[in-house]
Amino acid sequence: MRNLGLYVHIPFCISKCPYCDFYSETIKNEDIVEKYLSALQKEIKIYSSKYNQPNIASIYIGGGTPTILTEKQISSIIYLCFEYFKIKNNIEITIESNPATFNYSKAVNLIKTGINRISIGAQSFNNSLLSNIGRIHNKKDILNSYQIARTVGFNNINIDLMFGLPGQTINDLLDSLKTAITLSPEHISAYGLSVEPNTTFHHLYKKGLLNIPESDAFYEMYAKTINYLKSEGYNHYEISNFARKGFKCSHNIIYWKNNEYLGVGASSTSYINKSRFRNISNLGQYINLLKQNILPIEYQETLPLKEEMSETIILSLRMLKGFSKNNFNKRFKMPAASFFGEQLEYLKKQGLLSETKKNYHLTKKGVFLANIAFLEFID
Repeated sequence: MRNLGLYVHIPFCISKCPYCDFYSETIKNEDIVEKYLSALQKEIKIYSSKYNQPNIASIYIGGGTPTILTEKQISSIIYLCFEYFKIKNNIEITIESNPATFNYSKAVNLIKTGINRISIGAQSFNNSLLSNIGRIHNKKDILNSYQIARTVGFNNINIDLMFGLPGQTINDLLDSLKTAITLSPEHISAYGLSVEPNTTFHHLYKKGLLNIPESDAFYEMYAKTINYLKSEGYNHYEISNFARKGFKCSHNIIYWKNNEYLGVGASSTSYINKSRFRNISNLGQYINLLKQNILPIEYQETLPLKEEMSETIILSLRMLKGFSKNNFNKRFKMPAASFFGEQLEYLKKQGLLSETKKNYHLTKKGVFLANIAFLEFID
């Protein structure tokens, strides 16, 4: 019986953030939401039958903005998962929340349906910076959302923050980190801004109109984030993630270990039985295909052994403890050094990688230059 992480994509937003490259659409009418949820229900039923009601090890509802949905709509998704999949007891069930689409009534309903972890997309506590990046909430909304989540009983809260934002200074970042710490969330994700192709920010960047920090300032922001959160008792367990003891994100660890997961919803990606497949990123086509009981897959490939090994190493090295030699051996019936010995030794000599009796892991320098290290494992 296979164990899968389950990702559910809700592709709706009030407005599109200029840095975001995740698939989402603004809601033009409520009818499209109901049609989408109906298609999502059909997709879940198809996969339940295809994989004989697989065991689900974690659920993550992302987007888009999942909390743009009504209480009833969110409940219907969770109940559907419990009906058509085997859900392990006390699994982590996460929902992403935009502070502008969150209220007390919705929070109460989330708890009732079994959602036990909430990720608040704060990004910053600086109102001017929030405006710069197109967020529709302000600092007061974030604080209010957090207080509501605590009041209704959430004891596993993540706050998303970003650094390297247009116009952001190191002091701006430290102020946001300090504000986050006063709230005492169990988990903090701190992402450096990446200017992704085909986003508004990318178009501005190409025209020289995006005032983002230079690389030295960017890396100093990252270093300050790591040092400050560590000093406040947060374990830096993955390149962009920090957690109190016992609160690492179970769902994301499935990805970082390159284990199996199922994604449902438009644009979602799955990885099952060495096969990677991705759904179409078009709302209308997604709905129409599922009306005909056709899975809306636009791309599928079976990973060659070398690529599976490379991805396993790269994803595992995102975690600060790195990857286990023994686990790699068990999975691929060969030691990592027998296939990637040259790359591993090179990275060690460059001071980017460290080896222990049981593991390979990035050094402190390697964490900052992770993307350069990862290139060694890509043809």
